[in-house]
Amino acid sequence: MKKFSNYQYVEGFPMTERDKKEVGSKFWNEGKWENYVKPFIKEDPKDKTLVDIGCNAGIFLREAKDMGFERVIGVEADGGAYRKAIKYRKMILGDYEIYKKRMETCLKWLPMADYTVLANAHYYMLIKWWLDYLDKLRYKTRYAIIVSAKKGERRSKASADPEHIKEYFKDWEFVGEIPEIPLKDDPFPRRLYGLCFKSKDLHRERLEDLDNGNHQQDDFYKELDEGKKYNKTNYYKRMKSYRKNQWSAHKLDTYMKGKAKLYKDIKKNGIREPIILLPNKRIVDGNHRSRMLKNLGYKTVITRHAP
Repeated sequence: MKKFSNYQYVEGFPMTERDKKEVGSKFWNEGKWENYVKPFIKEDPKDKTLVDIGCNAGIFLREAKDMGFERVIGVEADGGAYRKAIKYRKMILGDYEIYKKRMETCLKWLPMADYTVLANAHYYMLIKWWLDYLDKLRYKTRYAIIVSAKKGERRSKASADPEHIKEYFKDWEFVGEIPEIPLKDDPFPRRLYGLCFKSKDLHRERLEDLDNGNHQQDDFYKELDEGKKYNKTNYYKRMKSYRKNQWSAHKLDTYMKGKAKLYKDIKKNGIREPIILLPNKRIVDGNHRSRMLKNLGYKTVITRHAP
């Protein structure tokens, strides 16, 4: 097995003998993106987020950004591959994010995503970590794209076999599968499969179609952007009057500071949990977050429907 830092070849770095064989292959580098990932991306990527788990040198990140995704994030645990990805991003002036994190535990801090790609990555996880990861993934991404290889089964690790992968995703909607592509005449053939699944729990909807219930906070975020302190805003004044017989001054301050801090975080990182709606699209969790996004110019948001 080659070192992870040499797994993807990118221009500007020394080329190994194996890299020379992989050039033009349908199974490596850009070929893998074109044949096993891109075919599953049917939606307009504008305003959407793609996360690549095990991003290596960042080829998929570059391709996703070039394709038009608003936000592209890579997660890489291997130190050598991560450093190579950072250097490559700087070299090409890439507009995407890369984080050195373990893929098993990264979901809690990642934003909501439209597509999450795990290309030849998931079968390195211990089965316990993989199952825990899947339990959380269905509420963090709308689509999961898995690229897997023909590998022997290892009892302690997640299976690479397509039928086992389908079983792992039995609570998702099966979108489609790319079976083995012919190996003949390829400079460096490899037995790969591509599979795509859609979360049954998440949707992307227009913010203007959601019912916030009231407009008391509408000017709050604009005033914060203008440099006003939270306790000088109109929203603070309205809350102070509305809660005067219920909340102490300390409780009001804590509440308003929290909303200002959350707005700052969402400006930088996006939302980490879906907006929860009733069937009539009334927001029951995420009223403030939806208004924050609207003020920031977002047109749509990922939602989850409560029964």
